[in-house]
Amino acid sequence: MIYILSAVIFFFTFIFSYKFFIYLKNKYLISIKDENLYMAFGFIALILTSVFSISSSATFLYIFNS
Repeated sequence: MIYILSAVIFFFTFIFSYKFFIYLKNKYLISIKDENLYMAFGFIALILTSVFSISSSATFLYIFNS
């Protein structure tokens, strides 16, 4: 049950943090026409989203599994 909750936390943090990064891109990079900058920002957003999701899931498992 704990592992299922951890997977749910991973999924929701992944979705919400990626939406947050897309919101930041649309707010601050809307006037820039360079496609490489959009690709770089998307790649960085994906990496940060994955790190945040994995760390939140691992923290949940560490707290409730011990």
